[in-house]
Amino acid sequence: MVLCQRRGCGVDYVLEAPGAAGECQYHPGAPVFHEGLKSWSCCKESNKPVMEFDQFLALPGCARAPQHTREKQDLAVKQVPGGKVKDMRQYMDQATEALNEVQLADSSANSAKKPSAEPSRKPITGSVSQKPATPKQPEPEASDPDAVHYVAKGTQCRRRACNYTADTDISQRDRSEEKCMYHPGTPIFHEGSKGYTCCKRRVLDFDDFLQITPCTPAKHGHLFVPPAVPSGESVQCRMDHYETPDDVRITVYAKSVNSVESQIQLSPEEVQLDLQMDPVGSITHIRRFQRTLLPYALIDPEKSSYTISKMKVDLVLVKAVSGQTWPALERGDPVHGYGVTFGNK
Repeated sequence: MVLCQRRGCGVDYVLEAPGAAGECQYHPGAPVFHEGLKSWSCCKESNKPVMEFDQFLALPGCARAPQHTREKQDLAVKQVPGGKVKDMRQYMDQATEALNEVQLADSSANSAKKPSAEPSRKPITGSVSQKPATPKQPEPEASDPDAVHYVAKGTQCRRRACNYTADTDISQRDRSEEKCMYHPGTPIFHEGSKGYTCCKRRVLDFDDFLQITPCTPAKHGHLFVPPAVPSGESVQCRMDHYETPDDVRITVYAKSVNSVESQIQLSPEEVQLDLQMDPVGSITHIRRFQRTLLPYALIDPEKSSYTISKMKVDLVLVKAVSGQTWPALERGDPVHGYGVTFGNK
């Protein structure tokens, strides 16, 4: 298997197989990290900046190429004072070299220092505890439930930097045979240097950061099952809807809704809503809106859609029978008056 080198893609593919010609979705721009927000320079409008690094890695590519590639993507050029264009990779190489020189010079200076012959005359006040600080205990390794034996083809390991994808359906899973290498720590970015808290390697180039070899073998094999949905205060959200001849459009007002942690499932006879709303303003806790809608008539889930913004969720439920009248939004709701908006003659 070969890893596609375009930023934002990272798909494993077989070089000689027809899949190598599959469409590649990637980011032609560069990562942008500013005041805790993370985004791509090529699609700040379509992909809004996010806070978490895992959310940043999950931002879908904004450009497409006819096939994957194993050639490293060229970095953009940078305009420097004086009007000269400077190759970004050369700039990074020089920065790395300068950083190494600074570190070497600093270590030489420290080794050349000699202790002062005169004792310090400044009085020392207070006391110093001789008890060493208690090291922070690492979090226990997450693992799939023992009952999970089947893994569908295309399922990806959720451990950071593992990048394993099941190439076939796995009916009887043997975790003792699974070799999963990952980063248990979190990404750190400090003064241009990038790495993980769990290992010492540091790089300047973002593409090199994505290729840092995982440092820790998993004790319980791959992690395929997503984590449990975080709990929160159960709340109710206001909903509005209106009808057209072909669909019913619903708006759920959910301030500070989290698009990553929320789930919406559409089926012909029901719509399941599980929305997480993050703390905002004076609200300091997570809230959750859960509801199963039972549409008045059948819908076409393949043609139906939804969009999640910061303040609301908009759903377009396409009717299975175009032109059919819905006197109410859900089955069993009271019908006031005739309730006719559209219908057949």
